[in-house]
Amino acid sequence: MTTAIDAHVHIWDRSRGETFIAETQFPVLTGRAFLPADLVPVLEETRAESAVLVHGPATVKHAHYCLELCRQHAIFRSVVGWVDLRDPDAAAQLALQAGDPAFRGVRFTPMLDADPEGYLRSAGAQSVCAALQGNGQLVEILAPQPLFGAVADLARAFPDLPVVLAHFGLPDGTPETLETWRQAMAGLAGLPNIHVKLSGLPLTADPARDRAMARDHVGAMLDLFGTGRLMYASNWPVATALASPRHWRVLLDETLEAAKLGAPERDALYRGNALRLY
Repeated sequence: MTTAIDAHVHIWDRSRGETFIAETQFPVLTGRAFLPADLVPVLEETRAESAVLVHGPATVKHAHYCLELCRQHAIFRSVVGWVDLRDPDAAAQLALQAGDPAFRGVRFTPMLDADPEGYLRSAGAQSVCAALQGNGQLVEILAPQPLFGAVADLARAFPDLPVVLAHFGLPDGTPETLETWRQAMAGLAGLPNIHVKLSGLPLTADPARDRAMARDHVGAMLDLFGTGRLMYASNWPVATALASPRHWRVLLDETLEAAKLGAPERDALYRGNALRLY
């Protein structure tokens, strides 16, 4: 296995009384805690030297907690925080996080808003993106296919801002929708500041089915984005509701080997791109 940087993990500490949105989609996660000590063996078995800590609950309080964890635990490379784009004080929320050396950017969570497209096109989104671009930081966006137009418009408006689309753009993983998803992703691939995290496919733990899903979706990303704008991520612990992080790492290894990628290309996807961005 090529040594990796895991570009997307979360920490869920139940003692903090926070709400974990992933439980709505994956009830099997209800009540479970996922702490830094639990992540250590996951990184070891997936050959990851460190991880990018992304906020879990969409609160400013949790974003600051992530920064605190990054200072305490060497396994965390950096933090992707959160601000409330609907709050007039969003700029102040960003400023309080942006001064921390561990802070690398903000994740936008449009699907938690009553008007997801309006959220991405809001004045708050514009001002936060402008500040992130000016600081040399990045924005991550958790957005499905219907919102790709708004994602593309943000990338065009801020060409020097890395825009990272999470989890393959949230495809449903079925062969029936593969081509529609691929065409939508092709519209984003033409924008050079858009990057994609290779994580979050709806795996089933069925080796044959998951192997085909990985082949189809990773192959499309390699064709559209090349290895210079793709990043390996586990999406731990959310992914544990479907399969183990090692299962995804092995699938990805097999897929890249079948694609006959050379060592420099694999290193870029597994480590180099995350090293540069995070």
